[in-house]
Amino acid sequence: MGADVLEQRHIPSLVVANYQNCAATILIVLEHAAKQALCGEILPLPLQDEGWCTHAVRRATAPFHGHICGNPYLDTRSLHIGSTDAWPCSTYIFWGLGLKLNADIIFDNLPIRFAAHMEGPKEERLLLGRPLLYEGMERPFKAGTLTIVRAERLPQRAHAEIGAVIICIGSSSRLRRYRERCCVIQIEGACDLYMLFNTVQGIYDTYDAWEYDLAHILDDTGDVSRMLTRSESLLDSELLAIDKDFKVIGFSDHNTLFPPSNGDRNGFQNLSIDSFDQFLSLHDLSMEKREPFIIDLLGESTLNYNLYTDGGYTGCVTIRYSSRSYRPSDKPVLEVLGSFVLGAFEQLASFEADDKGTMRRAVQDLVEGYPLDPVGKSIFEKAASQRSFICMRLKVSNRLANLPVGYIRNMIEGAFPKSLTFEHHGNSVVAFIDLDELDRSIPYTEAIRAALKPFTSTMGMSAGLSDPVGDLLQARLYYLEANIALENGLLFAPDDPLHVFQDQALADMIIGSLGELPLQMLCPPGLVRLMEHDTGSPTSYIETLRSYLENNLSITKTASELYVHRSTLLERLSRIKRTLEVDLDDPDEQLRIRMLLKAMQIWDKVAV
Repeated sequence: MGADVLEQRHIPSLVVANYQNCAATILIVLEHAAKQALCGEILPLPLQDEGWCTHAVRRATAPFHGHICGNPYLDTRSLHIGSTDAWPCSTYIFWGLGLKLNADIIFDNLPIRFAAHMEGPKEERLLLGRPLLYEGMERPFKAGTLTIVRAERLPQRAHAEIGAVIICIGSSSRLRRYRERCCVIQIEGACDLYMLFNTVQGIYDTYDAWEYDLAHILDDTGDVSRMLTRSESLLDSELLAIDKDFKVIGFSDHNTLFPPSNGDRNGFQNLSIDSFDQFLSLHDLSMEKREPFIIDLLGESTLNYNLYTDGGYTGCVTIRYSSRSYRPSDKPVLEVLGSFVLGAFEQLASFEADDKGTMRRAVQDLVEGYPLDPVGKSIFEKAASQRSFICMRLKVSNRLANLPVGYIRNMIEGAFPKSLTFEHHGNSVVAFIDLDELDRSIPYTEAIRAALKPFTSTMGMSAGLSDPVGDLLQARLYYLEANIALENGLLFAPDDPLHVFQDQALADMIIGSLGELPLQMLCPPGLVRLMEHDTGSPTSYIETLRSYLENNLSITKTASELYVHRSTLLERLSRIKRTLEVDLDDPDEQLRIRMLLKAMQIWDKVAV
């Protein structure tokens, strides 16, 4: 193999259950990150058929490769039965190698009665195998070894490599030289050598059992909450896991850090609006961090570990320190836990292709102008028949420009469980809301307004609504209605967070009718003269004319609206008509002037 052989003593507890009765051979090939191969021994195993692999080999994903033998520099590249069959390097790993630890984990788990203290350079990575008893070897303290020794038996010459850890019972003047070269955990309390050895072995047993249980959960159901609850007892702290859209994928039994809000279609939950608003103010500044990091969140200290795949940020696992303070050993333990949680996330992603997901993608394709294939169209028509929808476009405010739009999508689906919701153009969410799930005792616009209140009042968002949709195959047209309602509504009624298409249809017609010509070129000369008059006069002829037309040529209503005397208004209208030189009793001319006056209002808004 062109590789160093990994001796049997370096592979503790490498066991495969005896499932059947025939011979096969397993070859585990481990490859160093620097491409230096390490080869495990070839172990004959009594097996009956190749079906054993579903029992002896646990399915896993790339994040676990860093924890084979507890060494982040070792990857499982392939697994062979005999000399022929193989699986992809990112698909299977072989369990039973045991989790390696580091000095912080050992030190933090030693009983208080041992009166231990630690000094010297140490390695944060998990490289330490199970403990050795010092037996007078010439060069015993090698990197990656954990050796237990009595102080009086320490060699006079400090042959110790960086990365070695020594647990020393008692005191000796020689310890100073060792502390300069490696990590030394000194035991000053009353302690027997074999009691200490068994205590340290018990620490390894605890972490091996924890890792095995996490692997079993991943292999069984991939339930993130089970993983976190199992880890809560090890870490003695509450735990929470969220995905890239800030959906709560799992939490330990005693989670109180973020009370979840409504659940979604998968039974997962979203952070409540209040919790999320506080969380985001800190977390969005830390989403690029690759190492575990501490932040004060909601008045308490938390340790957070971001999860990444090739696609970028995938989520975060959080430890809350409500009952104890941070320990250095928490970081590597959280990294191991995070790798299992990431594996569960990737499993969850494979179940996304459900019926509703198919419908959602079909609607999104239609909105973006892509046709459906015949089979997709048939499924789509059947699923959407006898249902009426409202298309809504919800836009994120500039204040929350960094807000994950996926979080809003999840919250909308929580508020409207039957809706088909998706991200659109990076800064908005489009939802087709099923009218059947709205309160029919009030207008649908008011029902939607009430459901959106947490978004519009707390987070400053705005939404546009289409007319009711009877045929989802026309989804793009109704999306355009919702888009027109939102964009024009933000322009003409910015204080109202909800905008309805029919309220904005006239403005859209006017904008669309102007074409490429400047507005003034479409105006008759008399209307231009009225505009020129207004630039140098406190009395606006344009506003008087607009009021007169909007009140259907009623002198009484116009005078009341403008707070002027009837005779004053008649005199002013006489001057306006002479200047305008347009017959306002002609329906076409009146329509033309009214459209131009409306266009002026719109232009004034656009210019601002």
